[in-house]
Amino acid sequence: VAVGGAGHPVLSYACRTLGEYADVIALTEEQMQQFGQEYPRVLADVMRTAADRAGLDFDDIDLVIPHNVNMFSWRQITEEMDIPAERVFLDNVARFSHCFASDVLLNFTTLRQAGRLVEGRHYMLVSVGFGATFAAMVIRYHGPAGN
Repeated sequence: VAVGGAGHPVLSYACRTLGEYADVIALTEEQMQQFGQEYPRVLADVMRTAADRAGLDFDDIDLVIPHNVNMFSWRQITEEMDIPAERVFLDNVARFSHCFASDVLLNFTTLRQAGRLVEGRHYMLVSVGFGATFAAMVIRYHGPAGN
């Protein structure tokens, strides 16, 4: 991570925390249901905000590189955003499952090694963490030299 250099430029970052869900272990069943209902809408809003801040339409994002939380959540999010499921890289959900802070990096590396990232194209890295923190970042891929 650096201000300059050969890496992949970060064009935007968006983050939102729903503090009412911060104590994940102590949430009531009702709070868990409410969180489950809010999850796709809030994450979709954060993703749209990241695209907007990058000066891009969501159609300009080649692929979403997500956390591997589960397939059901990503189906809800793609429906909320009205995008095809193929626009979200989910191949590693079955392969690695959810590896907490490593998912997005594992998925980025898998895509890079498979030659699926294209120089000059835009990708959105997305994750949700404990404490109900939703984040999305848009990068422009600079090819293998920018790894």
